[in-house]
Amino acid sequence: MNTYVTLEALKGPSALNITGSGEDARLLAMAEGVSRLIDRYCNRHFYAARATRRFDGGGARLLLPDLVRVDDGGVRTDDGGDGTFGTTWDAADYVLLPVNADPEGGGAAARPYTSIEVAPGRGRRAWPAGRGNVRIAGEWGWQRRLRLEGRTTGAVADSSVGEVTVPSGSGATAGHTLLIGGEQLYVREAASGTLKVDRGVNGTTASAHDAGAAVHVFEYPAPVVEAALLHTVRLWRLASGAGGSDGRVAPDADARAMLGSYRKPALGVGD
Repeated sequence: MNTYVTLEALKGPSALNITGSGEDARLLAMAEGVSRLIDRYCNRHFYAARATRRFDGGGARLLLPDLVRVDDGGVRTDDGGDGTFGTTWDAADYVLLPVNADPEGGGAAARPYTSIEVAPGRGRRAWPAGRGNVRIAGEWGWQRRLRLEGRTTGAVADSSVGEVTVPSGSGATAGHTLLIGGEQLYVREAASGTLKVDRGVNGTTASAHDAGAAVHVFEYPAPVVEAALLHTVRLWRLASGAGGSDGRVAPDADARAMLGSYRKPALGVGD
């Protein structure tokens, strides 16, 4: 669960200039839909999702969907074809490529790993051949770019609690995806330091958190954010009949131009 543009940005004076809150849920849902439209257009996603995925072995290199990191012991193979995935590969047994991708570096040039190769000199020349017999557990997406937004002012007692409290001046707002510990939380409402959240999103597990836990906000590439803002605003104006004399907005050529460098061919592997 995520959106690439916040509710605050959409309602701001340079966008829709909305002051009331009566349409917040509908506007946020539209932004979520636009974010998934961007994912489909680019044939990749820019949020970070935890998952275990399987790939067909054979050859020295496997193509991957965008990958941020591999868990410790997260590469396993089913060498005998019996579905047990009994072989665990050490981190030194494989190489993630491109070697200078740096998806956790947080810089503007950071990009994901897109393939995994058997490391030379470790006793293997290729991934064991077979259908779906390579299993990789990790974090998938464009990159992991986080901004420290503060700390919780109260404990989150257990996984069923749907609110998190932060300092009232915090920038965490509706539409943000937070990282607290290893859990991602999606903010649906924000008022006076109280955040109403969906727990354990994007493949993470909801858990208890102590007061004073660090609250990070996921950030996305600026062109992706701007494209999401532009397209959501245009759809909102179209839905409200404010797009012009004929009730339509201009084609999203500007949004497509912003996303052009992030789009990849829909070939080889999928998410």
